[in-house]
Amino acid sequence: MTAVYLAAFIVGGVSVLTALLLADVGHGDGMPFLSLTGISAALVGAGTGGLLGIWGGLGTVPTALLAGASALGLAFVLNGALLPYLRKQQANSHRGRSSYIGLLGTVTLEVPAGGWGEVSFVDADGNRVFSRAKSDEPAPLPKSTRVYIADIDADSVHVVAVPEP
Repeated sequence: MTAVYLAAFIVGGVSVLTALLLADVGHGDGMPFLSLTGISAALVGAGTGGLLGIWGGLGTVPTALLAGASALGLAFVLNGALLPYLRKQQANSHRGRSSYIGLLGTVTLEVPAGGWGEVSFVDADGNRVFSRAKSDEPAPLPKSTRVYIADIDADSVHVVAVPEP
């Protein structure tokens, strides 16, 4: 019986890691306890409870009850508490470059008319960003000019000079 609980623990552990790192964190339709992550968590719980019951010298029935309770408990904790938190974080953890549009910055390397230079600005998370910049303005944008980020592309941000008050 030890081999069965050990196999459940190992297979469940590998499955939980695989599901959390590669596949199943996104929220889908259906019953969450029947997801790969829910079933994997139940296997880890059953394996852990069974092994603890055997190593603790419990009988077959108490060990099976402990394994079942551990399976339900771990599946509930993972699906009821941990995964909703991870799903919530997944939606707001990474901001794309499109979040730069609308920010104000300062030219750090002159942006010539029709050419490129560099601007510095603070992103939505409070981090200082230095980015390659282009401008369609007819005159060059000298160093220390305040700029508005109007657009982005794969290589640079497109800036417009902000008139001084």
